[in-house]
Parts: sequence; structure tokens; C-alpha cells
Amino acid sequence: MFPPLSHLRRRVLAAAPELLVPLFFRCLSTATAPAARKPTTAVAVLWDLAASSPPTTLPLYDAAVRLHLSATSFGRLRLSVAFVHPTHSLPAPAAPAATTHLCRVCGRRFRARDALLRHFDAIHAREHAKRLARVDSSRGDRRVRLAAALSHKLSKYEKAARELTAGADATATPADELGRAGIRVALTRTPAASLRERAQQVLDEGSVGCLMLVSGKDELASLLRVARERGVRSVVVGGESGLARWADVGFSWAEVISGKARNAAPSVSGKWRDRDVLKGLEWRYEEADDEEELVFEDSDGDGVEELARNAKGKPWWKLESDVEDSNVGG
Repeated sequence: MFPPLSHLRRRVLAAAPELLVPLFFRCLSTATAPAARKPTTAVAVLWDLAASSPPTTLPLYDAAVRLHLSATSFGRLRLSVAFVHPTHSLPAPAAPAATTHLCRVCGRRFRARDALLRHFDAIHAREHAKRLARVDSSRGDRRVRLAAALSHKLSKYEKAARELTAGADATATPADELGRAGIRVALTRTPAASLRERAQQVLDEGSVGCLMLVSGKDELASLLRVARERGVRSVVVGGESGLARWADVGFSWAEVISGKARNAAPSVSGKWRDRDVLKGLEWRYEEADDEEELVFEDSDGDGVEELARNAKGKPWWKLESDVEDSNVGG
């Protein structure tokens, strides 16, 4: 005798209770929350290094990277140019009381730079060589999977090695540091005038929706007014000057370095979008004409002009024929 099918059905449902839930509710439960919408506005960053320099406690490369992170929080980075005087040199970084050197691979700290270099060569350089040898000795699909699994560690080592090499170079120029951070450098003897000319060109092209000026020159206030008239949002970095009063939002270098500017960018962008929506829905009163011309359609076309002339200035229910009928009836 075979066991009853009902018994088998109870066993299946006990093993998979989710089958009892209808398909519609299962779809609702498995649906993930919608991802936060990222701003897609094109952003242009124009930096006058002489007028707005980051604090000397932070290397110029790190300050430029954090500036880029803040700019990308407002939208898609389209243009990034720094205007540097040819004679501009990197200031000597102000070392804190207790100087420590951080290993970017494992996170260990060393008091002397020589100890960090010995640690890097003795441990991380050998590990990197072993990983490369493993990838080179693999073939086919195994090589692809192994390269994908080790890509994060390989890129982390290469980035740390570049930073150590750049730190050892004492003749590094601001152009080298900014170029390493992904900023295009324009050498000019008049950085403020070149920045103003480039910003005016960007506004005339209309290719960006957000303009970030890293400068402390109050002469650029008229440029920010033009940007507001053309519907371009403006961000000023270097809030110590009065230029930030004319911008939509302003940040200091301390806020950019600490990450406060990057965290505040989504809420600021949301307020801008809400303001644009409310401005589009704003009701405007348009004064109508005092006299409206009445047009009557007649199948024969006879007497239309005379009827319109008699009806002008009178309600539609009081015509000349009604007045005559009332007089006769009286």
C-alpha cells in the first residue's frame, strides 16, 4: 500500500513553508528598497591655488583627493582645473609633536620612515611578488579567477608603493601632486584672471549645472551672480573669505578635509531639486484684456457683424431683440 498523498503534501509544506505564501506577497517581501538617487549634474571644479591653499598639515595630494570626493558628491565630475603660478612651491608640512608613519597596506605605525621602508620591503614587497608569481603560473579560467580574487590586494600594494615613492621625492612640485590626484594643471602668471576667463567660458557653453570655485578672491562675486541668473548652482571652497556669501553654499577647507562637505552634499542637492520643482509650479497672475471680442458663428453668415457690434459691452442674455419685445409687451 502506498502512503496517502495528503501525508506527502503535509511533509512538503513542513519542509518549505514559504510555499504557503502567495506569489504576489513573496514578490513584495523580496523587493529591495530603491537605491538612493545619485545626482547626475555635471560639475566643474576651478581652483586658484595661490588664493585658496589647503592647510599645511595635510599633503597637497591628499587635499586634492578630498576636494574631488566633495565635488563628486554634488554630481558627475566633468572638469577639474587648477591654475598655478610657475614659481609656486610646496610649503614645508607642519609636523605634529608625535610624528608617525602609517603603512597603507597593513595599518601599522612606525616612528621612523626608515623603519617603515624596511617593513614594506621585507614583508609586503615579498607578498606582492608571490601573488604575481601565482597569477603568472596559472592558466585558463583559473588565472582569470585568481587575478580577480587578488586584484584588491594588488591595487592596494601599488597605491601604497606610489605614495612611498612620491614621499621620498623631495623635489616634487605642486603640478606633480595635483596631476597625481587627477587634476589638470594650467601654469599661468595670472591665476585669478585665468580662472575667471575659464569660468566665463564654462558658463557660456552651458555644459555644467554646478560650478565649484576654490578661491578667496572677492572679485569673482559678479561671476557667481551670472551663474545664478543662468540657473547654474555655485559652491565656494574657502569660506574664510566673503566670496561664499554670493554662492549657493560655501565650505571651508576644514569641512572639506574632515568630510563634512561630502556628507552635506546630498541634502544640499535635494534642496536644490525641491526648489526647482516649486519654482516650476509657481502660479503667476496674468492680467486679462478688459474687452473681449465676441465672435458668433452663423450658418448663413448674414448679420454676424451687426449682432457682434450690438452685443459688445452687454451681457449675452440682453440683446436688442429682447429689449424691443419687452417694450411691446408693456
